[in-house]
Amino acid sequence: WTSTQGAFAIRDFLASILNMSLAKIRVIPMEIGGGFGGKDVVYLDPLAALLAKKTGRPVKMAMSRAEVLKATGPSSGVYARIKMGCKKDGSLVAADLYLLYEAGGYPGGPIAPGAMCSLTRYNIPNVVIDGYDVMVNKPKIKPYRAPGATQSNFIVETMIDELADKCGMDP
Repeated sequence: WTSTQGAFAIRDFLASILNMSLAKIRVIPMEIGGGFGGKDVVYLDPLAALLAKKTGRPVKMAMSRAEVLKATGPSSGVYARIKMGCKKDGSLVAADLYLLYEAGGYPGGPIAPGAMCSLTRYNIPNVVIDGYDVMVNKPKIKPYRAPGATQSNFIVETMIDELADKCGMDP
């Protein structure tokens, strides 16, 4: 049993580190109570599985709220440039978005979900999104509330507000 959003990813990971067949590993996801992307990462599961395998007994591990905050990482910093075009009536016709997401010391920033979520609310016929995962000398980032989406949504919505202002419209 584990509090997860990624039961199959945990199963695959455990099979690999325990050198066991997938068929011999059963992951039972519990109610997560608000993962927001943060429970899509493997934390204690491998340690509990290794201890259970070594002792032949069930193992229960739990982290306090303080331990959870220490074990997880920061959200991804983002550098972005955006250009958008619209007609006089305010209908959007083009968007060009350039995104650099910090990954921390190892690859794996949330650029994919950030790029995918950035313009989904709008019907824009001409779209270009260039996104890059950038490794920096900082701790590895971890998911936090819709990984990558909050940053790109802020960028796009700020641009929408500016466009609406230039068109004399209410966003």
